[in-house]
Amino acid sequence: MTEQQPDDGRTPCADAPRRARKHREFASVEHLSPEAVAAFVDGELTAGAAHRARVHMVHCVECRDEVDHQRRAAERLRTCSENDDIRVPSSLMERLTSIAQSCPAGPGIEDTVCSPPETLLDKVDILYRAVRRSRGR
Repeated sequence: MTEQQPDDGRTPCADAPRRARKHREFASVEHLSPEAVAAFVDGELTAGAAHRARVHMVHCVECRDEVDHQRRAAERLRTCSENDDIRVPSSLMERLTSIAQSCPAGPGIEDTVCSPPETLLDKVDILYRAVRRSRGR
């Protein structure tokens, strides 16, 4: 008795395991943010974040296109700045420099309130977070 296959234009490989493939769709909340795209292009993401971005872009045409546009824009900007076509106005540089002098100093370390853990569960949570941080996760 021969098993009938649906006629979808593909021929199944006899040795391949038969698994149903899920079609993955991405919700808009899963797309890379503009900040993440810029950080990815500039090489400023952590190794883990860059890996997640690359995996996402394998499946997401929109984010691949955004990264491509960002790369082209960054390259154009580099080319223009090398040719001295783009310059920051001196008035803007003065205003940006004055920001550091106009801001009052923030609270010091001695002013920061940090309450000690109250329960055993709080202590375990702090230890768990410290271990994860030390492993780079």
